[in-house]
Amino acid sequence: MRARYILGEIFTGLWRNIAMVISVVIVTAVSLTFVGTGAVMQKQIMDMKSTLVEQSQVTIFLCSPHSTAASCAGGAATDATIDSVREALDDDVLAPYIASSSERSQEEALEIYQEQFEGESFVSNFTAEDMPVSFHITLKNADDSAAVVEFFQGRDGVDEVTDLLSTFAPFIDVLNQSTMFALGLAVLMLIAALLLVATTIRMSVAGRRREIAIMRLVGASNLFIRLPFLLEGAVAAIIGGVIASGMLWVGLHYIVEGWLAPTLGEQLITVGTVDLLWAAPLLVILGGVLSIASSVISLNRYLKV
Repeated sequence: MRARYILGEIFTGLWRNIAMVISVVIVTAVSLTFVGTGAVMQKQIMDMKSTLVEQSQVTIFLCSPHSTAASCAGGAATDATIDSVREALDDDVLAPYIASSSERSQEEALEIYQEQFEGESFVSNFTAEDMPVSFHITLKNADDSAAVVEFFQGRDGVDEVTDLLSTFAPFIDVLNQSTMFALGLAVLMLIAALLLVATTIRMSVAGRRREIAIMRLVGASNLFIRLPFLLEGAVAAIIGGVIASGMLWVGLHYIVEGWLAPTLGEQLITVGTVDLLWAAPLLVILGGVLSIASSVISLNRYLKV
């Protein structure tokens, strides 16, 4: 009977303040969507940094017949140039920095080029002699990449030296800034949602003063009187959390898995709809907890039992 009464009071309170409840649901859904987006983006940043640091790869491209760098003024890299790079990689000077290295010949470079641009008409215009010889270095510590890049950059016969982590650094910075923006906006929206919950509770208390007075006279417990009000806000916030989970699924499925992953590669884009297994419960629980906290504060101010 008590459970039925509490459920009835919750439904009655939600229906009496339906406009405010809808506002709470909408604002909570939007704010929790930003929270979920920020959390998923932060996971993506951590996974991306981990992947890049594990690879810790520096690539040395030697001059090809088409290179325009000042260090390639003598034309394509000669066998002597290639041998000098091999010797430098095996030398004790770079030994503390390099975990392993591999060489990619012109023929291997052509095969990769043909695979990447398969079906394009211009592919047939290139031969192995047009491709650069390259060396791919895996570092012991990603922080040492600058030293290795500086060692080879600008040497005769070396066209370009690229650092994988530095190449993606601008993209990582954009993700970091976007995460901070999403979380900052989420905080503002959550504050608005909590204020709406508090206002809804205040209106519910004002509309049920007679019932509250009767319950006081018959000796109802403090928790029994307060529980319907606490659960009203929680129900609205949980509905908002469910909607936020749905909006997050749409973003992960259509934007991340449908566009970003095919564009940038699944090796770098590691988040997807599978992350809803932890993100969705987090959003629902966060919405419920914050709503109950706001309700407790509001009840302590407006409901004296």
